[in-house]
Amino acid sequence: MKVLIVGAGQVGFNLAEVLKNEGQTVVVVERDADRARYLRDTLNVAVFVGDGDDPTVLDDAGIRGADAVCATTGEDEDNLVVGTLARFEFDVPHTLARVNDPRNEWLYGPELGMGIDVAISEAHLMAETLRARLQTNDELMSHED
Repeated sequence: MKVLIVGAGQVGFNLAEVLKNEGQTVVVVERDADRARYLRDTLNVAVFVGDGDDPTVLDDAGIRGADAVCATTGEDEDNLVVGTLARFEFDVPHTLARVNDPRNEWLYGPELGMGIDVAISEAHLMAETLRARLQTNDELMSHED
């Protein structure tokens, strides 16, 4: 599977490392040339320097052959643009995007038609996990009585 990751901050870097170690083909687009060089040298993956909001940069990075695009930048607006371009301009079958500000989760919803298959909000995931853990703990406690 070929995965294009846009944004090589901490999240994008770690995602690239995990996917590469699983044997996936990983290509990264990163705006910062120094960060891109570090990623290329550290993980030995293909890295393109440029703005992931630019269709030409995405095309040069090989988005047309990608099975999935993961937008992991620190800006919700950029992640939405990347996901929308991936789906509607380049017909990528799977689009995932990082939600940085939980107040923006609604922007990623299917009713707006932005083309994002999966929106991942760390705050939302932590809250869901906490609720599930507390519920499981409550259920265990009630069975002990």
